Amino acid sequence: MSLLKSGISQLSAFAPATSANLGVGFDIMGLALDAVGDTVTLTKRNDGQIVIEKINSISGLPLEPSKNTASYALQKMCEELGITCGFSLQIDKGIALGSGMGGSAASAVAAVVALNGFLVNPVSREKLVEFALYGEEIASGGRHADNVAPSVFGGITLIRNLEPIEVINLPYPELYCVIIHPHLQVETKGARGILSPTVALKKYVEQSAQLAATVCALYTKDIELLRRAMQDLIIEPQRAALVTGYYAVKQAALDAGAISATFSGSGPSLLAFCANQAQAEVVAQAMLAAFQEHDIAADHWISPINPHGAYLIA
Repeated sequence: MSLLKSGISQLSAFAPATSANLGVGFDIMGLALDAVGDTVTLTKRNDGQIVIEKINSISGLPLEPSKNTASYALQKMCEELGITCGFSLQIDKGIALGSGMGGSAASAVAAVVALNGFLVNPVSREKLVEFALYGEEIASGGRHADNVAPSVFGGITLIRNLEPIEVINLPYPELYCVIIHPHLQVETKGARGILSPTVALKKYVEQSAQLAATVCALYTKDIELLRRAMQDLIIEPQRAALVTGYYAVKQAALDAGAISATFSGSGPSLLAFCANQAQAEVVAQAMLAAFQEHDIAADHWISPINPHGAYLIA
């Protein structure tokens, strides 16, 4: 019996950009954005090969299947499921390389979601996260699902466990996300490499309290508690030097009314939570102006949280 549906030769899938860590949830929390994402188109082949035909991107990305997150995740999924036909890939990048918006994860997610559409018996979302993680691992050098999980599931996710994968979708109040992407590049591997492998017990206790309070605030939709709780005491102080003017931009966001402001993933982008779109517009302009004072150009997006995650394109 064939593993793949008959009569389908090509499918495309879209995977949204994400913001990982949310300050207090290093490697275990993330959210999906509505503003931008990656699209991967798969076309069946008869020679058993995984081939990247084209990448539409302003950034140089590897065409070698074993070094590209989309093709490598696809390859691992094919191997585990016993799919032998082969596929050509076209990757349309909507997410800038090294932007802190989960670009490597989105490509991997879009690839495995597209392949899932070919299957007679599609796999679970948890299994899709597992396959996409193979791609994320070659990009970041680590096995963490804080971008992959929200890109697959949508919403705000908490990764309780990696082996086996367990993802919890958290409730949340109405929030608008401001993403500011300065024209700087911070590679995930480098941003992880500067982190200390040990944490002082006092800091661990304080950060644990902030994480617990953040989850509580999301469940109870308590904006003021969220404002107090989203204080990263461990990762932010170590990475702030990677982004010129980081603390000035963060303070500008808070002064303009943001609920919180922190790194988006490993940076250089920043994420600010706002209560509504009007506030988000004001906060975005304040953050852009703060970067301009340091002679740094930046792009920005304003987005509600994407509740749906990756999907097949009809």
